[in-house]
Formats: sequence, C-alpha cells, structure tokens
Amino acid sequence: MPEYNLAGKRVIVTGAARGLGRPVAIAYVKAGAQVLFTATDKQMLNEAREDSGGSPDQAIALAADLTDQTSIQRIVATARETFGGVDVLFNNAGLSTTAIRPDFFRNPLKFWEVDNEDYRRFFEVNTLSALELSCLVAPEMMARGWGRIVCNTTSLDTMLRPGNTPYGGSKAALEAMTACMAGDLEGTGVTANILVPGGPANTRMIPEDMGLPKDQLISADCLVGPALWLASDFSDGVTACRFRGVAWGSNASLEEALAASKAPIAWTGFGAQAIIPD
Repeated sequence: MPEYNLAGKRVIVTGAARGLGRPVAIAYVKAGAQVLFTATDKQMLNEAREDSGGSPDQAIALAADLTDQTSIQRIVATARETFGGVDVLFNNAGLSTTAIRPDFFRNPLKFWEVDNEDYRRFFEVNTLSALELSCLVAPEMMARGWGRIVCNTTSLDTMLRPGNTPYGGSKAALEAMTACMAGDLEGTGVTANILVPGGPANTRMIPEDMGLPKDQLISADCLVGPALWLASDFSDGVTACRFRGVAWGSNASLEEALAASKAPIAWTGFGAQAIIPD
C-alpha cells in the first residue's frame, strides 16, 4: 500500500464524532490534511478532534445540525475561513432505523408506521444534507480542477429490505444522487464515489437484537484505507464507483484492494432484472 501524504488537502467529515466517521477523520489528520470534524454531539466531537493529535489550525470541531440549512452553510463557511477552501468532502453522517425503533430487526418498522416528521428528518440528514454540502463545494473544486466527494450509503440489499424504512430509501436516494453527481462532474478533475463498510459494522446503528456477536461485526476502521486513497492523488480519475471497506483491508497491495473492493456505483453495473446485493 502507498504512504498517503495529504498535506495541503482540506477536508470536511460529517458524522465525525463516532462510528465510521471518527477513525476516518482522525486518519486524515494523521496523514497531514486539515480536517473539519462535524457532528451533533459536541463533547464526542471534541474528543475525536483531540484524539487526532492535530493542532488547532489543522483539526477543528464544529457542532452542527444537518437538518438546518443555515448550519450546513456554516460548515462550509467555517472550512473556507479556517483552511481557505475545501478539497475533500466525506458525507458520512446518517440516521439509522434504530433512531425510530431500536428493536426494528426483531420488530420490523412498516412504512405506514413512520410519521411525516421522521421521514423528513431521515431524508434531510441521510440524503439532502450530503447533496447540499456537495452543491456548496463542487464549484470551487471544479475551479481548481481537483476535488473529491465521497458519500457513505449502505449495502444494496439493505436499501431494499422490508422493515427498514425510511433508512433504506434515504440511502438509496443518496447513492443515486452520487451517481448523478459523478456524471455531471466528469472531466472536471472532481470525482464522486461511494464508500460503505460492506456489511454490519460495529457501530451503534446495529441493533442489539440482530444477534451478531461484536467480534463478528466489521470494524469501524474498515473505511480508513479506501478513504485515504480516495482523498489522495492516487485516485485521480476514478469516479462513479462504490468501494467496500471490508474487502479492502485484508489485501497486501493497492491493486489487490481495488480488485476486491471496487464496483460500479448504484445499480449501474447490473442488468435491469438483476440487482445483486453486496
């Protein structure tokens, strides 16, 4: 694997306080990038920033509510004021069905049981906030001829699973949006890709009643390797793809990691009658 030097790269990571976003944000700092950590939990956010070991001008924490458009604008404005711009946007923040029904795996949540407020909240956090942030940073990335938009969705079968409303639909929408962004950005030097664990990860999004021992869950660190690569110059020209972190980490070389983890974004690699879960 190459050594990643991200010095000079300016990064925003949403959902950076815990779960999958925390180790990625910390790894970006340790690789030399300037990183804005953002999430709703201020205490956890500050702890993640401190754990990164970054100086105050390299790693900053900003508590923000992604259901609020003013907060979204403030995230980008803060990165510009502190770092001078944004080169990498990692849209990681998300709500899972456990936010509505903690035991949904044993007691599935039917779509008609979700109230309108929860539907709006899920799509605002899981879909629209990522799109809004991407809209804010894409023009400056294109003007420089280089940039990265990375979105964390979920496994394709999870998007379609009954009883997983509204999480599945909101993540499917984000994946489709990212595919559209990749097409619109083609030839600009700015890429848009998907990064997922590739199965149940050891985060609070996995319900206790799922019955999987913690040691059988995918480590939250699984996204670090591909996230570093995607934020680097090594990934120039790679766009409209989805990467599975669990398939990346066990490989000795970059070529092997890419071969094992890389697939077309969304359902673009499948025939109309064949949706293959990952």
